[in-house]
Amino acid sequence: MDTQSPFGTYRVSERVRFMWRLADQHKFWRSVRKMVRRASAALYGGPYDAEVEGLRFRLYPGENYDDRKILAKGRLPEKEEHRIIADFLTPGRTFVDVGANVGTYSLFAAKAGMNVVSIEANPVTAEKLTFNARANGMANLKVVECGVGAVPGTFSLWLEPSNSGFATMVEDLTTGEWAGNWKPVSVPVQPLKDILAEEEVEEVDLLKIDVEGFEDRVLLPFLRGRDKTSWPRAILLETNCREFWEEDCLQFLEHGGYRVHAQTKDNLVLSR
Repeated sequence: MDTQSPFGTYRVSERVRFMWRLADQHKFWRSVRKMVRRASAALYGGPYDAEVEGLRFRLYPGENYDDRKILAKGRLPEKEEHRIIADFLTPGRTFVDVGANVGTYSLFAAKAGMNVVSIEANPVTAEKLTFNARANGMANLKVVECGVGAVPGTFSLWLEPSNSGFATMVEDLTTGEWAGNWKPVSVPVQPLKDILAEEEVEEVDLLKIDVEGFEDRVLLPFLRGRDKTSWPRAILLETNCREFWEEDCLQFLEHGGYRVHAQTKDNLVLSR
């Protein structure tokens, strides 16, 4: 990993783009896609510097799904989610991104003029995110390298080398459908309210949480510790791992006055 060389050091050739587009072809059987992806990762794992939608990224497609999508599609991933949250990106307000990965949401919001707190537990991914923020000259984006949970402590964060952005604190998720070559690393964890207090954030306008089945343990203690009048105006919540929640976030949010603003395959956007 190189986070010191200036952006533009690693150019993307047409051969690289072609191979990652090929690996992303869903007309192929899944087994064929995996084989092409392994070959592409071995030969063209990165880094590569690319600019998409006016944002600069240093990409490592061999080990990160979002980086692969940026190279293959030539745009940001989560296209529909970005379209939906655009209505909530108010310049000068605060966006908190829990599970920020390499910054596809955080940089998007910072470019729109929001003050962004990007929280990422994986130390390697947090370093990549810091580089991306610096490459875009975004003084309004602060990276916090920390896990988020109900109580402070040190927790195991499970990582899968083919997609470092898909990290989880839910060990049960690492088997069955999501089985892979998972390995744990120890990371510090703090409640969200404590992180925001340290960053001197009093109000959150838009909150995004994507932590692979740990969303309830991030969100619910945070909301319960605040007066309802200071709850976020909108929440983007990943739901594709909701079977691993210990408590139903959606029922709690509905009782708290949130309504579904929009829904995609993997996420809900709720607003008050």
